[in-house]
Amino acid sequence: MWDLESAKRFGAGLRTLRQSHHFTQEQFAYRAGITKNQVQLLEAGRGSGKAGSDSPANPTLATVVGLATGLQMSVAELFSALEM
Repeated sequence: MWDLESAKRFGAGLRTLRQSHHFTQEQFAYRAGITKNQVQLLEAGRGSGKAGSDSPANPTLATVVGLATGLQMSVAELFSALEM
């Protein structure tokens, strides 16, 4: 089940992968075709930037494909690297 804990684990792993590629959030966002704000929210595991919001990040398939492409890997490789 996808919950806040899963979203935070996904986000922490995504941050680690991004940093291992030496990308800033802005560089990674450009490569993934998303906004820097989306990268920030995904890495934090949050679905909303609203104060006090505790909804988990829930990226669309298109976003997940963009993330994988931005890291030059397949979606399967991304999930494997994130141990998801």
